[in-house]
Order: sequence, then C-alpha cells, then structure tokens
Amino acid sequence: MQTDVKAAYTESDAAVVTFRTRVKGLFVVVNSAGANPVVLYDNASAAEGNVLLKAGANAVGASTVLVPGQGIVAQNGIYVDTGSAAQVTVFYG
Repeated sequence: MQTDVKAAYTESDAAVVTFRTRVKGLFVVVNSAGANPVVLYDNASAAEGNVLLKAGANAVGASTVLVPGQGIVAQNGIYVDTGSAAQVTVFYG
C-alpha cells in the first residue's frame, strides 16, 4: 500500500495530527539530557489515552526512530509530549 508520508514538527507538547493516521517514524533532538521520554498519544487534543510510542530522550544529540511495516495506527490523531526533547518531528501518513 503506497501512502504519502507527511511530517509535523513541534518544540513543545502539542497535537500534531487531528485525524486518523499512521505513525511512520520520529526525529528527536535533545539539547540537554533528561529522564523524560518523548511520548505519542492516540489523541487529538491532550496527553492522555492510549500510548502509541515512547522514545528515550536521555542522551544529547539527534536520533531517528523508524517504525516498521505500515506504522502504528493512531485512530484519533497524534498528540506529542516532548518530554526532555527540544524538538520532535513526527512522520505520518
């Protein structure tokens, strides 16, 4: 199945997609290491509900997270809790 992949960027906790989609991957930039992971929720408006993905943000630098197969289904949209990350790009489609 071919799907156009899109990207959403945020520097703070935010709803980045407000409709059904699939998470394809993440690009995470950490400027100051911390213990709080980046968390993606299946929710279009708040950091609550089903957790789609948690990605560590405990080392300074940039990291790419690739999701295998067709991605993770987000029935209600994607809300990003950036945790200790300074910047998060979510690839979806």
